Amino acid sequence: MSVITISREAGSGGTAIAKAVAETLGYRFVDKQTLGELLGKYGLVSFNNVYDNAPAFWDSFDTQKAEQRSTIVVMMNKAILAIAKMGNAVIVGRGGYVILGGYSDVLNVRIQATLATRIKTVQKERGLDDFKIAERDVKERDHVRNVFLESAYSMKVEPAQAFDLVINTEKIAPDKATEIIVDVARSLGQNLSGTERLASKIEIDPVLADAVREALAC
Repeated sequence: MSVITISREAGSGGTAIAKAVAETLGYRFVDKQTLGELLGKYGLVSFNNVYDNAPAFWDSFDTQKAEQRSTIVVMMNKAILAIAKMGNAVIVGRGGYVILGGYSDVLNVRIQATLATRIKTVQKERGLDDFKIAERDVKERDHVRNVFLESAYSMKVEPAQAFDLVINTEKIAPDKATEIIVDVARSLGQNLSGTERLASKIEIDPVLADAVREALAC
C-alpha cells in the first residue's frame, strides 16, 4: 500500500497525469471534489464554496473568515491524513505533500512547465483564440494556489526538496510522466526496514475514518 501526492501548476497537465496514474495502479483518485464530499459528510458543508473564493476566503482582516479558514485547513489536513492511512490513493493538490512529507510510504510528485507552455496548453484545452485570456486564467489559478499555500502553510514558494520526483511536462510527455510515476510508486515499499514513519500507521478519528470509507467507497 502506498500514497502518491501530486502538486501541479495550472496548465501543466498534472491532473490528467494524476488520473492516469490512479487508473494504471488501481488507486483511488482524490481531488478537491472528493475532499469536499468527504468534509461535507464529516460536517464541513461549505468547503468547496469558500475554498475556491480566494479574495473573500483569504481576507486576513476578517476575523470570521480567518476562523473559517483555520477550521477548513485543520479539517482538510485531517482528511488527507485519513485518506493516506487507507492507502492506495493519488491525492491531487491541497498541499498534500506538506501534510504527508516524511512518510516513507508516500511519494510526493511535482508536475510543472514554463508559464508560456502552460498558457498555450490552457489555450488549446479551452479552445481560446486570445492568448491573453488564457494567460489571465493561468495566472489567476497560480494566485489562488499561492495564496492558499502561504496562508495555510506559510510557504511563499514550494521547495524542491519537498518532492521526491519533479517532472517538467514541457520536456516529458504525459504518457512518459505517468510511466515514471507508476514505476517509482511500485518500487516504493521494497526497501523499507520496518522502522520508518509510515502513513499506514497514522491514528485517525473513527468518525472521520467512517466518512473516508463512505466517500471513497472503501
